[in-house]
Amino acid sequence: MGCAKSAMLILLLATVMASCATAMDMSVLAYDDSHHVTAGVFDAEATMMFESWMIKHGKVYESVAEKERRLTIFEDNLRFITNRNAKNLSYRLGLNRFADLSLHEYAQICHGADARPTRNHAFMTSSDRYKTSAGDVLPKSVDWRNEGAVTEVKDQGYCRSCWAFSTVGAVEGLNKIVTGELVTLSEQDLINCNKENNGCGGGKVETAYEFIMNNGGLGTDNEYPYKAVNGVCDGRLKENNKNVMIDGYENLPANDEFALMKAVAHQPVTAVVDSSSREFQLYESGVFDGSCGTNLNHGVVVVGYGTENGREYWLVKNSRGNTWGEAGYIKMARNIANPRGLCGIAMRASYPFKNTFSTVKSFIA
Repeated sequence: MGCAKSAMLILLLATVMASCATAMDMSVLAYDDSHHVTAGVFDAEATMMFESWMIKHGKVYESVAEKERRLTIFEDNLRFITNRNAKNLSYRLGLNRFADLSLHEYAQICHGADARPTRNHAFMTSSDRYKTSAGDVLPKSVDWRNEGAVTEVKDQGYCRSCWAFSTVGAVEGLNKIVTGELVTLSEQDLINCNKENNGCGGGKVETAYEFIMNNGGLGTDNEYPYKAVNGVCDGRLKENNKNVMIDGYENLPANDEFALMKAVAHQPVTAVVDSSSREFQLYESGVFDGSCGTNLNHGVVVVGYGTENGREYWLVKNSRGNTWGEAGYIKMARNIANPRGLCGIAMRASYPFKNTFSTVKSFIA
């Protein structure tokens, strides 16, 4: 009899505890393994999420005070994410690798494309290569990843070297289209040897293209692996006949998304965008049409375009690893009212070329 009463008591206690747990789950933020924010949040739950996020991203802080400061920023970003996602926009924000950074800190770490011309440097003028006309018929969608012309997403780390990654990405794509071989090329080669740019302090894609043209091409990543720090140029690598060369580069007509579309139908293209908004920092998925200006500060590679749920987009490869955005990519709204394009994507786009390229098949028949 006593055993039966004990069993009943234990069962009753378990039922009460389960009921309390269910009630608590309904009152706090629902948060799944993919780090999707779906509801409101209490501080206790945010702290638990922060601990989980730290493990996922391998975050370790130097002191308790620093960890508390990061938690405060994390909670503020979490509230921002929750509020934005509640609006059911065409894109979602999430707790990506930058969730413990303020917007100012994010800008200091991630923006490395210099929009100002250097002294005695003349920008390459636009050509008629991708000049548009009324009779142009372009494919509805393009994705150079499907053609094997895009290397895996890379991570620039805490080096402001996006200018090198965007340049290299376009050259890798062109080399694949022309030669049939996808070769992962070296950003460190540019960081160490392209002295007209500033390595991890930032640089210009135009200057990087000129360096490749005039200094023996680019070495491979295997020969010259990425270190995310400035280093000494190893001239011996320039003697390697495996270096990938280009014959030149050209700028697309400014503020012309259709010209950019025509170019991307032929090859991956370098673009410089304004990535300084909080929405861009915390982007997770979908077609991004959030707030951003035209203060160009970040180099990317446009590797395609398409339509999702009726929204036209540019497929853009970033250099912040595959835990940012859609496995390292962002879909940016295309054909917006502003001729500069979203975040200025059509303002300063350029591409490398090889003289043999005219005989190569593109997405356009």
